[in-house]
Amino acid sequence: MAIILIRTLIIFLALIVAMRLMGKRQLGELELSELVVAVLIADIASIPLQNPSLPLSYGLIPLCLLYTSPSPRDRQ
Repeated sequence: MAIILIRTLIIFLALIVAMRLMGKRQLGELELSELVVAVLIADIASIPLQNPSLPLSYGLIPLCLLYTSPSPRDRQ
């Protein structure tokens, strides 16, 4: 039980940091592509929480990759 709590806190903190670094605080500020990334992040972060036998890195590495990927707005 304690391991699940610790894993949940780690993923939660990583999500908070990623969203703060992206600079979006309200849902109304998101573009469509950013909303899709936010939904993907939530889905990917839930995978290691649903299956405790999976390493926590299975959720943290894709989270970092999605955060560092350029948005379509940056390509213009």
